[in-house]
Amino acid sequence: MKYYFLVQFKRIARLLKEAGLNPIFGIGLSIVTFLILSYFFFQKIKYPEYIYPVIAFYFINYLGNSERNNFLKNCFSKRDYLKIKSVENFLVASPFALFLLFENEFISALSVYILAFLSVFLVKINPFSRSLPTPFYKYPFEFIIGFRNSYYIIILIYALAFFSIYYSNLNLGLFSLLAPYLIISFFYYSQPEPLFYVWLNSSKSSGFLVDKLKIAVIYSLMMSLPIAGLLVLFHFDHWFIILLIEITGVLFVVTSLLGKYAYYPSEINLIQGFAIGFSLLFPPLLLALIPFLFSKAKQNLKSILR
Repeated sequence: MKYYFLVQFKRIARLLKEAGLNPIFGIGLSIVTFLILSYFFFQKIKYPEYIYPVIAFYFINYLGNSERNNFLKNCFSKRDYLKIKSVENFLVASPFALFLLFENEFISALSVYILAFLSVFLVKINPFSRSLPTPFYKYPFEFIIGFRNSYYIIILIYALAFFSIYYSNLNLGLFSLLAPYLIISFFYYSQPEPLFYVWLNSSKSSGFLVDKLKIAVIYSLMMSLPIAGLLVLFHFDHWFIILLIEITGVLFVVTSLLGKYAYYPSEINLIQGFAIGFSLLFPPLLLALIPFLFSKAKQNLKSILR
């Protein structure tokens, strides 16, 4: 078991070095980024003590996919498997729980650890024994897989939108409007698909990217427009802010998609990921990144799509 965690630590250190970062600096930067985002979350969102543990549970549950669990079960005894899962869940839960303790939310912090403990004995919680139908069946595969892995978060986001109307909390509503775009960007387009899936396309690189962009924009709007419509209906005076967030969200999804193919088939490294993520804090950067990444992605895919 110790060897397993040593390998994981070395793997993280290698990824940081490949990204051009000293491992210690990279870990420190990740901690500072987490603290800043958490601080702004508690400042801007109403009832964060209820929403924050759910976000923590998403990351805890993300480790519990069946393929990963089956791999661990095949490599370790049942006792070691449970130990590994317990330690991993504890490590993922601790940053969230500690920040909740810092905010004097003791019950919420305890709930994060309880969820982490329960997740040790569960394979990625999913109440559906059959495949979950999605509205994204026509164009696989990012949205089909992504939606089925995050549908409970999408349900929560829509619940937050309704709560924002009920409690007249515009900030909570704006967060629920932006959240689908963040999930799409960070999870649906975070992993490159197998090379064979791209090679099968008969389009040239520019046509391939344009088709991908159309699908990403249309499906992203399908997920967010109901929330936007609800917010405009009850907060019409702020329609311009709602529109700006919609535009920013779409641009961020476009940037993430192009970033994925700009470095395909490799994963986006840490520095590139931070650059794309930072652009969300200063949206005008997206307008400069998109043409650059499109050109780079087009050139990168030429060797695959002939």
